[in-house]
This record gives sequence, C-alpha cells and structure tokens, in this order.
Amino acid sequence: MRKLFMIASAGAGALLLASCGGTPKATVKVSNPLDFDRNCEAVEVPLSELAQKLDARYYVVYDAEGNELPSQVTSDSTLLFLASVPAGSTAVYSVAASDTVPVYSAKALGRVYPERDDDLGWENDLVGFRAYGPALQRRGERGFGYDIFLKRSTTDPVLDTLYAIELDPANWAKAREFGKVSREAADSFINTFSYHVDHGLGMDCYAVGPTLGAGVAALVVNDTIRFPWCYKDVEILDNGPLRFRAHLTFNPVTIGNDTAVVEHRVITLDAGSQLNSTEVSYEGLPPGTYDVVAGYSLHDDGPYTADAANGFISYLDPTQGPDNGELYMGLVAGDGFTPVSRDGHLVMAGKLDSGSALDYWWGFAWDRAEQGASPVKSLDEWNAYLEAFRRGVEAPLEVTVE
Repeated sequence: MRKLFMIASAGAGALLLASCGGTPKATVKVSNPLDFDRNCEAVEVPLSELAQKLDARYYVVYDAEGNELPSQVTSDSTLLFLASVPAGSTAVYSVAASDTVPVYSAKALGRVYPERDDDLGWENDLVGFRAYGPALQRRGERGFGYDIFLKRSTTDPVLDTLYAIELDPANWAKAREFGKVSREAADSFINTFSYHVDHGLGMDCYAVGPTLGAGVAALVVNDTIRFPWCYKDVEILDNGPLRFRAHLTFNPVTIGNDTAVVEHRVITLDAGSQLNSTEVSYEGLPPGTYDVVAGYSLHDDGPYTADAANGFISYLDPTQGPDNGELYMGLVAGDGFTPVSRDGHLVMAGKLDSGSALDYWWGFAWDRAEQGASPVKSLDEWNAYLEAFRRGVEAPLEVTVE
C-alpha cells in the first residue's frame, strides 16, 4: 500500500534568499492533484532534501502570507507541517533557517499511564485513543482492542486531566463513604467525576472487552481470529507537537508450528486527522500467506457501511450509557481488502505475506465534537470523510523543494 503522505522530490533547486533580512530560505511547493480541497493535511519534507538547498541548524515554516506555522522534525528525519491546498492547486510555503529550536503547543502527543494498568494513551486536537498494557494483561483482563476517548469542546490535550480526575484517590474514598448509604448514592457521586461521563471535555463511552475494539488488526488461523492481547513494550518515536508515533511490541505467540511469533505495531496520529495510520508486521512468522482482518466489534444492529469500491467500512456505535450522541467508527484499507462481517465484527479482510507489513487507517468521529474546520455531524458526512481520505491515500499531496 502507498503511505498517505508521500514526497515527490524536485531536482536541483536554487537557494533562495528572503527579502526580510536576507535570511536563507527554501521554497516548498505543495500540489493537490484531486478535485476537492485538502485542509490541514500533514506533509513531510525529507531533511536530506532540505539540506541540499538550505544550510540550517533548525527550521521554521511560513505560509505564503508570512505567517509562521507549527512544524516538527520527526524521528525518521523529515520536517512535518500542515498544509492546506485548494482542489487542483499548488500552495507555496517557505522554510527558513533558525539558530534556535522553535517551540509550539502540542496538538498530538501521548504517554504510558502506569497509574492505570500501563495504558498507552494518545490524542490529537480532535480525538483520543488508548491501547491496553502489560499490567492489565498480568491481571488477566481480556482487553484486546483499542479504546477511544471522545473530545468535545477543546483542541487542547485532555487525557492527563481525564485520567487524573478518574484516578483521584480522594474521589474514590468519598465514593466509598456514599456507598455506606446506598449503591445509588455512590453511583450518583461517581458520575460527577468519572471519565465515562461527559463533563464538557469529553469521555470514554466505548466498550472494548475481548474484541478487536475500535480498529485492531489480527491474523486469522484455522478460520479463527487470533486476538492479540496487550502490548509488552512500547517505544514512543515522536511526541508532538504535530505527530505522535509509537512502536508497540507484543508477547510471543504460537502460529502453526512456530512458538515465537512477535507482532510489531507502529501507530501514527497527526494533528487535524480523525484517523490513525497503523503498520502491522510479524517477526518469526513461518513463510506463507495468511488471512488477516482489521476492524471493530459490532455492539448493536446500528447502521453500518461496507464500501468495497472505496475501501472503507463505517458503523454507528450505540456507546455505553444513554444520551451520548452518535459515535461513528471507521477504517480505511488498501487494495485487495474486502468488507466482511464475522464473529461479531465488521472487518476489512485480506491476505498478508510473511515478511510483509499491513498498512491501514482507523479512527472515529463524534457528532457532539465542536473542534476542527468542519466537525462531522452525520453518518453520511463520516462516509464522505472516509471516501475522501482513501482518495488522498492514493493521490498524496505532492511536495517539491526549491
């Protein structure tokens, strides 16, 4: 599969001098080959490409009007920023040399929460997620899939706040006191601080359990989904301000005659996106071609879309608890994957050769979210988002450096 953000590098380009103070600058042109606008989409400029045009210790990005844009140097040696390009057009940006590291507010970040069973939690300005960690597995709790955090009214990070309130010992001590009166009194008090209830920032109202949850991929062996358990180790590769990227390694499992198959999962979330990019590979997988699925559990008979032509699936999840609004799940896969309903899940199913990697995108939208240029308010709007996203995968923004 082709990655969402691909770079078309220019040939030899001239070093340009800015009119403002003679600061060395390189010109970056970002072209949109599609017939719809691309707004706040991440683009990557290889540092090796920039170094040929611009002698700089650090970089600062400006739009055509001279406004400074947040940027990030990634662990794989690219300069990342968000570009907005009208349909069929080219937008021009400049990259200037800087002697100091530019600092920007984080819009994509995450960390391990050892205080909550080693959850790996991450978020951007629109959505939040978590993958369950080794402490949960040691307790024997069968939480296989991804969980999600809905964000309502802010583009700022919220996970630290939600976790801190949910796990505050003083709150739970007070809840126990209410419990001496009645279970109803305790539950009523817990609802005043729990992150399972929306208090304005957002909440966790999605059910995971022993399923693929909100978008996990898994091998299918002997016509049975081999649900992966919690991650064993995690390395955070990038942690803001515009991109969160983490490499998860899982405990060895038995596949066929091999007892040491280790899953590797690289998850990337960029600012401004409803979807994570995920690459899954298996170390030690015996040679061959394997069935693989990626998707989410169906909690009800709610409406869903299985669009094979446009390579995505979507689903209106009922959520846990009443009056939580509408939650739209979605997953985008590449060629060769087909929507299938199986074992209580809606998945994209395909084949994976040992030694190869599976790339796909997964995430959600909430009709009560207020952030972003055009928040999703219906399943039809969500399907349109997923279709446009898939088209963007196949026709990435084209970047040249001069």
